[in-house]
Amino acid sequence: MTTLTSISASVQRHRAAAALAAVPVLAAVIGAALGWALHGDSTSTTTRPAASPDVRTYAAGDLRLTLPEGWTRTSKGLSVPGLDPARTTLLGSVSTDVAVALVAPTSPSLLPAQLDTGTRRPRIVRAGRVRAYHYVVALGANRVIDLYTAPTTQGTATVACSSAVYELGECESVVAALRLVRGSFIAPGDDAGLLERLPAVVASLNARRGPLRVRLAQAPNAEAGARAADGLAAAYAAAARPLRSIIVRRGAALATVRNLHRLRAEHEALATALRIGDRATFTHTAMLIRADEARLDRRLAAWQRALRST
Repeated sequence: MTTLTSISASVQRHRAAAALAAVPVLAAVIGAALGWALHGDSTSTTTRPAASPDVRTYAAGDLRLTLPEGWTRTSKGLSVPGLDPARTTLLGSVSTDVAVALVAPTSPSLLPAQLDTGTRRPRIVRAGRVRAYHYVVALGANRVIDLYTAPTTQGTATVACSSAVYELGECESVVAALRLVRGSFIAPGDDAGLLERLPAVVASLNARRGPLRVRLAQAPNAEAGARAADGLAAAYAAAARPLRSIIVRRGAALATVRNLHRLRAEHEALATALRIGDRATFTHTAMLIRADEARLDRRLAAWQRALRST
């Protein structure tokens, strides 16, 4: 038997066992993603009283705002760096201009990247049922706005507010009016940005690694197995990439991203071992992958519990 044939046979034996061992891990992760989705659905289907005739409801993506008479939608108004005009709803009252949008988080602050200096310290406000960060942001030399960022499973609900006279209560009344068509609000905190992004990241990772695991377990030769391992390495790298900028550099968030990076590196090492016929490295790396998959499973389950508790 040649070295290549021996390694190929070893691939199928080890990866078949590893694939079976990984089934509960994958099932748990999928369960976590479904749990997040169901958690969101449970809050968005609550029956609400019908709006009275003197109020109007406005939309901004999956956000809805029901505001009293005196508010109107405008075509020109508050322009905020980092808010895409095509995805931003502009509203106005007699004295106040508001811009509302759902924005993907780019840092733990949940501020749009163009406004995030890394030095601002927000306060957490509660407006009705919504909890949000409140920032006071300078736009140019002569204008200051109030900016609220409320994390949700659909992105960061962002409300920018500018008044001709200082009326913080009116700004917060807009925040209090925020509702979601689907998904749920998340409590502000260091890990809020991660919780916003993680369900979509996990869903994408599962969609990619499921078929690749099958290809690796059923590889007819070492090169085919190596290509599947390369694909898995790329899947873990892609999962880590959008999370790096939105985590605090400590604790469980950092450990989760490092876990993804280890799995990337381990699958790269597995591919190399297959290509050079290194049975010992292959066997050792397969064991490391199994252990790190189990760690990732536990971490994702913990994040699911954290999301449910918000």
